[in-house]
Amino acid sequence: MRASPVVLLLALGSTSLGASPLAAQVPDTAKAPHPTPGVAPGDTLAADTVQADTAEARERGPRWRTSWFPYLTGGANDSPVFSFLVRHWQPAEYEARSTYTGALAAGAGIAPHGSRFVGASFKAPGLWEGWRLSSVGALERQTRYGFFGLGNDTQYNKDAVGDADPFLYRVRRTRYRIGAEVTRRLEGPLQAALLTEYVHAHFTALRGSSIFATDFPSGEVTQGDVSGRLALVYDTRDNEYNTHQGLLLEAGTQVGSGGDGYTRQYAILRGYLQVREGTVLAARIAGSGMGGTPSLDSRFVLPGWEKPIPVLGGEYSHRSLDYGRLTGRGTLFGNFEIRHDLLAFGDLGAITLLTFLDAGRVFEQESWKLTTQDMKVGGGGGVALRILRSTIFTFNFAGGPDGFNFSVGNGWMF
Repeated sequence: MRASPVVLLLALGSTSLGASPLAAQVPDTAKAPHPTPGVAPGDTLAADTVQADTAEARERGPRWRTSWFPYLTGGANDSPVFSFLVRHWQPAEYEARSTYTGALAAGAGIAPHGSRFVGASFKAPGLWEGWRLSSVGALERQTRYGFFGLGNDTQYNKDAVGDADPFLYRVRRTRYRIGAEVTRRLEGPLQAALLTEYVHAHFTALRGSSIFATDFPSGEVTQGDVSGRLALVYDTRDNEYNTHQGLLLEAGTQVGSGGDGYTRQYAILRGYLQVREGTVLAARIAGSGMGGTPSLDSRFVLPGWEKPIPVLGGEYSHRSLDYGRLTGRGTLFGNFEIRHDLLAFGDLGAITLLTFLDAGRVFEQESWKLTTQDMKVGGGGGVALRILRSTIFTFNFAGGPDGFNFSVGNGWMF
């Protein structure tokens, strides 16, 4: 089942846990001879106390706030996902690269065919000078995850899917994941990031004929994976929530215990160029190769900085393919898109038109190499809705080797 063609932000409610700091409301007596509000003339002790409190408030930054909202979005071949999110966060300065300094979030969701998730995260891109923290804990069950076999030459015969074998290319995947990533700025835009995580994954064949049951006759695969990943990150983006200009380059190495143990080397290169006001060209190239005996689940995920990428297929890696369409020990893919604001409303949001081209492949038996041979190529267009300065939904209409595919993304693809 493809992603639902409807995504709607149902409601947005927030309550501030405190007003903004008083720094902008209390005059600086060192610069102006006006009396301090609420302090009697000549009472220097009280005035000094107010000024000290003001300086402390300024140092703490804006007060933390709590927001909550239900929403609909796309899922991994099971849509729409009905979700609810609660977020406790601290706004960043208006000109900051991120819209927040820190955020603690918890959410849950369910889809029509039984897919569901519950999770919590804490992200702090600006709480500590020179440091970033990103941590997550999640439990998820995906009842229609794609499995078409291993390797780049797997076939998808839509005519073979019918009432007798509705789940020929589907598998149930249950995952428990907990991870934490610490990033340290080294010099200028250069940073080092260390990720540690544990993933427990259980794959189960569904009723009827199944490609998964053919490859794994028991119909089940259960694996645990403890991994560590070290990456170098070069980030010159103008901002992180709606990038118009700059580079985000990363390369890293990962060691994991899944399967009989594996190693992975990867690189993800992203670039953004604003050619005119409201029009941005964006491109990404990513590659990953694995050695040893990796787990099945590790083949489906590229451990990108602060945000893993599901490969290969779906709205975050290849929009003309289903989630899990291509699976292998290595992957190579690229994405190019043009984003043009059809209607821009400043900080209130925008309606943006998209044109994109995606290409990619995987490597299973053969060694990874930089090549354009046997690439699965697709493209299309779409519409993005940006709400305020942080929420972005994308509606993607793509055509490719498997025909038409519709998907919905939460945020830009990259």
